[in-house]
Amino acid sequence: MRGVFARAATGALRRSLARLVPWVVLSLSLLTLALHAAPVRADDASLARPRARFAESADVPHVDAPYAPLVRQHYYAQLAKNPWRALGWEALLPGAGNLYVGLRVPAAMTLGLSALGAGLWVAGATMQRGAGGRAALLWTGVGTLAAARAYGLVSAPIGAALLNAAFRAQLGVSGVY
Repeated sequence: MRGVFARAATGALRRSLARLVPWVVLSLSLLTLALHAAPVRADDASLARPRARFAESADVPHVDAPYAPLVRQHYYAQLAKNPWRALGWEALLPGAGNLYVGLRVPAAMTLGLSALGAGLWVAGATMQRGAGGRAALLWTGVGTLAAARAYGLVSAPIGAALLNAAFRAQLGVSGVY
């Protein structure tokens, strides 16, 4: 008699978890997107005028030297990230394109949500047919994986382009990427 109650309790727990998982995934996804999309405040007045700060710097005595634009252009070429390369890395491995750009938090989000989606997908696919919540678990996994991959494939090249724009503004050069 005891085994019957244990199996019934386990089945009820599985059904309640299968109903809860989509809401938890949705809540965590919205929270990470809200945190990632938070505006960056530039309290430092020097960020508003990068060329003036660079030109007035005490440790760069010859900013107006004839070779200074070439040095800044070379420095930009060393720092710039190719958005197409970021997209390629992201297509190969979730989070790799964001790591190439240097964005660790979006890389961790992409990798973590992709792994979570794949795990939910596999868990839903391996449940017995007719089990309660199988379809919900399966499609929650597919949706989470698809959303994580789409986020990564969009954020990596955009992050590279924004980083390059910041480098161009900071160094006062025109760039290729």
